[in-house]
Amino acid sequence: MKLEVTENVSAVSFNNVPLDRTIMEDTLKAVADAGINVDMISMTAPTSEIFSFGFTVNDDDIPKLLGAVKELREKDSVAPMINSGNRKIVIKAGKMTNSVGYAAKVFEILNRLCAMILMITTGVDEISVLIRNADADAVCTAFEKEL
Repeated sequence: MKLEVTENVSAVSFNNVPLDRTIMEDTLKAVADAGINVDMISMTAPTSEIFSFGFTVNDDDIPKLLGAVKELREKDSVAPMINSGNRKIVIKAGKMTNSVGYAAKVFEILNRLCAMILMITTGVDEISVLIRNADADAVCTAFEKEL
């Protein structure tokens, strides 16, 4: 198991977005055009013709991000909620692909430590969680001891 930690990460969330609009695509294009690297991307399953989505960026890119989404906010009346000063922890483990319950153990640890999870993404052999900076040291210590 290997942990990768990234500091100074902002979660950018858009809630109650109409499903029939191109707000997510337009937003990601505007962010890319502003030269901002997007990392984690997450989307909820649509309900009642609405969905929510979010992504992470480096805290230093927030001023550029606000400029990039200003036009979209005026056009689509959707404004981002931004939560800065977080840490992304990536758990990489080859055994994750063949082990039952690995994710359950990760989330049991996070729950036991009362870590506030802001975003989750996964891959074949990794789980990425964005959590508050205040929770990160205890979470990393527990992951290193228990996973």
